[in-house]
Amino acid sequence: METNPLSAFLGAASPWEWLRAADDLWRWGAYAHEIRAYDRADEATRAAIRQRRVASMIEHARSASAFYREHYRQVAPGSIELAAYPPVTRKMLMARFDDWVTDTRLKKAELLSFVADPARIADPWLGKYTVWTSSGTTGVPGVYVQDPDAIAVYTALVTSRFELGGDTAALPGSGSGRLAFVAAIDGHFAGIVSWERQRRLYPPIALAARAFSILQPLPDLVAQLNEWQPDFISSYPTMMTLLAGERRAGRLAVSPHGLWCGGEGLAPSDRADIEEAFGCRIVEDYGASECMNMAFGCGHGRLHLNDDWVVLEPVDENHRPVPAGEPSATVLVTNLANRVQPLIRYDLGDSVSLDTTMCPCGCSRPSLRVEGRGDDMLVLEPVHAARGARGGGRDAVVRILPLAVETVIEEETDIHLFQLTQTAPDILCLRLDADGEHARASAFRRVKAALSRFLQQQGAAPVRIELDPLPPECNPVSGKFRRVRVLPGAHCRS
Repeated sequence: METNPLSAFLGAASPWEWLRAADDLWRWGAYAHEIRAYDRADEATRAAIRQRRVASMIEHARSASAFYREHYRQVAPGSIELAAYPPVTRKMLMARFDDWVTDTRLKKAELLSFVADPARIADPWLGKYTVWTSSGTTGVPGVYVQDPDAIAVYTALVTSRFELGGDTAALPGSGSGRLAFVAAIDGHFAGIVSWERQRRLYPPIALAARAFSILQPLPDLVAQLNEWQPDFISSYPTMMTLLAGERRAGRLAVSPHGLWCGGEGLAPSDRADIEEAFGCRIVEDYGASECMNMAFGCGHGRLHLNDDWVVLEPVDENHRPVPAGEPSATVLVTNLANRVQPLIRYDLGDSVSLDTTMCPCGCSRPSLRVEGRGDDMLVLEPVHAARGARGGGRDAVVRILPLAVETVIEEETDIHLFQLTQTAPDILCLRLDADGEHARASAFRRVKAALSRFLQQQGAAPVRIELDPLPPECNPVSGKFRRVRVLPGAHCRS
C-alpha cells in the first residue's frame, strides 16, 4: 500500500483511514486513562467499577439483543448477580447469530461470505466493525464482531499493562526495532486481523512489522527471519519451541530483545528452554477470539487478569464454582468491552486455576494459571532428497505444529470437528464427526488430500492416513478434547 508524505505523517494511508486512525487514537487514549485510573484506585473503588460494568452489560444485552431477552426470561429484571444468569455456548450463540448481535445490520450469512475471502482480511465491516473467526474446536467455528470501543480497550490494555522487563525497544508498536508475527495468517483469525489493522492505520508500524506463515516449511521460515532480523518475535509456544531449537543449532541467526507468546499453554520447562535459547525474556498473553487480552504475564511468570474488563469464573462440569488453587473443568468468560456482540458467562472450554497467593511482582490483580491447548506436535520422517538438498546439518525429522495441521484442515476442507492421531512414525489415523458413512468417506477424502499435500510441502516422507470409524473422543481422564495427538512411542525418532 502506497502512502504520500502527508498521510504517513498523519498516520494513515488515505484520508478515510486517517479519520479511522484519529478515532482509534482518541478512543485508545480515553480507555488508557481509565485503565491507569483503575490501577491507582483502592479495592473498593475497583469493585464498584467492575460491578457497574457488569450491570451495564447485562442491561444492554437484555434490552438490545433478542437472544438474551429470551435467554434471560427466567431471571428477574434488574438482577445484578452474575451467577443468576444462565451460561451460553458457541453453538448456542452461532445458531442465533442474527438475534444475538445488537446491531440489526449484522447478518451471519453476509459475514460468513466476508470471512471466506482472505483478500478482505482486516477490512472494516460496515465501515466500523472489526471481524475475525475462530477455530472450530467444538465443531462450530465462531464469527466475532468487535466494535471500535472493544478494539480500543484491547489496545489500551496492551499499551498499559504489557511488561517486558523495561525494554521499550521490544514493545510491539514502540516505533523502535523490527517486529515479526509468526502465525496462521491466511484466514480471518484474530491475531492477523489485529496485526493488519494496525499496519493499515499506522504506516510507521507497517514499515517495521512483518507477518510470517506457520504453514510454510521450517527452513523457509528460518531463512525469512534471518533476512528480516526482528527485534521482537510474537508467536505460539509450540512455534517458539521450534525456533528455539533452530537457534540452538545455529540455523536461526537472530537476537531479539523480547518474545511474546499466546494461543496455547506455556509450560515452565518450555519457557526456560526458549529463554535460554534466545537469551531474552518471553512474556505470555492469555486471550481468545471471544475476548482478547484477558491476562498478561509478569516478570515472575504469572498471568494477571485484566479484571476491570473481563470476568473469569472457573467452574466444574456443572458450571459450579471451583475453589482457588484447583483446576477448573472449564471457565465462563464475560467480556465487558464488546457491546455489539455481548458475551456473558460464555463457556470458553479452557481449564484455569486462580492463584491463592499474592504475586511477588506486587500486582494486586488476580493471577491465574491456564492449561490452554493440549495438542501434540507431529514428528515425521523427512524425504531423503529434501533432507540432502537442505543440508545434512538439519535435524533428521520434520516437526509439524498442531495449529498448522488444524488450520490446513479447517481452511481447505471446511471440516472443524476431527481428531488426528499419530499411531506410528508413518501412520496417521483420522476420526471425523459425520452423519452417515457416505458423508464420512467424502470428508475423509478431502482431508486426506489436503493433509497429504501439506505434509509433502513440509518435506515429510509419505505417510499412511487411515480412517477410523469411531467419532472423535475426549481424554477419559482429563475430559479434554485434543484434535491433534500422538500416541506414546509413535514419534519418528531423530
